[in-house]
Amino acid sequence: MNLWHFLIVLGLALSPAVMAADRDAWTHRQTVELTQPGLTRVELDPALLDASRATGGAPFHDLRVINPDGVETPFFMAPPELLRPSQVEATEFKATLQPAATVLAFQARELGVINELHLQSAAPDFIKAATVEASLEGAVWQTLSRGEVLCRQSGSVRLRLPVTLAAWTHFRITIDDTRSAPVVFTGAQIGRALPELPTVSQPVTIRSRREDGGRTRLRLDLGSAHVWLGSVRLHSPESVFQREVSLMSARRTLFRCQYDGFAGEEMELPVHQICTTQEVELVIDNGDSPPLRIDRVEASRHAVPIVFQTDVPGAWRLYMGNAQDPAPRYDVAALGGALRQATAMAVVAGPVELNPDFRKTATAPEVGGTGAAIDVSAWSFQRRVQFKEAGVIELELGPEVLARAESDRRDLRVVREGRHVPFLIIDTGIEREHEAAVVKVDDPQRPGWSKWDVTMPFPGFPVRELRIDSTAPLFHRTLFVTGADDSRGGRFERVLGTADWKRTPGEAAHALSLRLDTPPAPAATAIKLATDNGDNAPLPISSVRVVVPVVRLLFRVPDTTPVSIFYGNRRATPVHYDLQMVQGAMEAATKVPATLGREEGAPRRDLARRPAGIGSVWFWGVLALVVAVLLWVVARVTSTTDRT
Repeated sequence: MNLWHFLIVLGLALSPAVMAADRDAWTHRQTVELTQPGLTRVELDPALLDASRATGGAPFHDLRVINPDGVETPFFMAPPELLRPSQVEATEFKATLQPAATVLAFQARELGVINELHLQSAAPDFIKAATVEASLEGAVWQTLSRGEVLCRQSGSVRLRLPVTLAAWTHFRITIDDTRSAPVVFTGAQIGRALPELPTVSQPVTIRSRREDGGRTRLRLDLGSAHVWLGSVRLHSPESVFQREVSLMSARRTLFRCQYDGFAGEEMELPVHQICTTQEVELVIDNGDSPPLRIDRVEASRHAVPIVFQTDVPGAWRLYMGNAQDPAPRYDVAALGGALRQATAMAVVAGPVELNPDFRKTATAPEVGGTGAAIDVSAWSFQRRVQFKEAGVIELELGPEVLARAESDRRDLRVVREGRHVPFLIIDTGIEREHEAAVVKVDDPQRPGWSKWDVTMPFPGFPVRELRIDSTAPLFHRTLFVTGADDSRGGRFERVLGTADWKRTPGEAAHALSLRLDTPPAPAATAIKLATDNGDNAPLPISSVRVVVPVVRLLFRVPDTTPVSIFYGNRRATPVHYDLQMVQGAMEAATKVPATLGREEGAPRRDLARRPAGIGSVWFWGVLALVVAVLLWVVARVTSTTDRT
């Protein structure tokens, strides 16, 4: 055992282990069978990483390592070290102009393994083919590549030349000038090889493609969440193109160019980030060019190992999936650099499984009991909330509820045994599509226009966006959406939204996303779509889909006592609950899914709610007697007056 290894083991041994505790708040676990003590390295399974409920800060802060005695053991996570490429200026740079070529010669400043060269030029527009030669001592030259394309065109720049890994000292670049004028190169930088970051292939599927305002948006499914993504490579049949591509905070200009039978390209986007969700969006900026054809997408991921000291043999367990527990603070973090390089026993863990001790209520924050009493007689509608266990309830409000509730949702109430149940309204950012019936309408007074009636799935449907499809290969139109307005004592048409839509030949067909600036009238059953064709053929519309936002409620219940949701009260005022103080913990908790029962009318102020005695036989009998006495008194007074 070397000195570093001894110090590491000593540091791990002296680090305080956390006492045994319940693991009922963790959703998943994985077993590691260890037969001997020592420094141990385990690569975390993607399925275990997928179960992480980390909500910020250190990645995977909900990971715990538990020894066979149930005691928490310190560990060090050794994610990939992402180092920036090291580039140094070349020395002895010299450019020689020959009759049909420009020859660049330069040397490396220091000894070391070299993997790429970067040429420097301020020329604005060129494309050249180059031959790369290198030497280990300046006498014997080796040709490393021919036909390397160098270019700067329409925003695409390729001045990087990859070379075979070696400790090269001298370089010679011959640039072909037979087809165009020579270009001035002013210097070069030499890129030193960095430690290779191990990656493995990561399956990726294109779930959807959407064209949006000159941008192509690809929804990529990585198969699991919390993938430490390495890079993404696009595959396109296009021969010449240049596009700016982004994914999360990573951004790069990808391109492909051709010159004299040679091709140069940059098709890989380095990401090197954790994708906290299973699906990510890759955006391709097309500018004024047609959308780029994409055949497939490939990806790679980094391995994520952990290192810990095994003190006893047996079944060790890795736990993951608890958003509430804070990140641990182990003394071994100070030994991180040494642990990353230390020699450790590599072991393979068993399959990831659900934690049999898990309880959803253990992940939820304590929020106290129910709120104040509530009189729901002013509400028009109610639905029973259906769920099977206690905990943090997650309820999605369907379009039927959103249609009857106020647009700002101030009239929503969750009620349990006549009392408020505090809740949170979560705007998820998710949208759902629903097919709408679309019928073409002829207007003899405006023959140059195309018009359609779009019927909602039901009256008052809370539509916020239309997605419209057309089979036409070439068009440029402005579309108008209008709806009836009966609020001013008559029937008027008001504009709900407009959008500009165009398509060119060869462009992939995509739906128009038309956002409504104004929602339709509350009782609207249909809206109208129209466009002016001018002197062109009528625009065909093949389908229309209406889009609504997904809104969810979160609330906590201690048991399965019935709960109802009330809505439909224009006079309701917004509620303010203390629950907002723990919104983060509520959103991070493991949820109990709930559904809504059928809609019912809410209880009203009827006879059953009048003061005691109202509506009884005795009450009406006494009332009749009083009326009779009053009538007798009036008759006596009238008779006396007449005699007088």
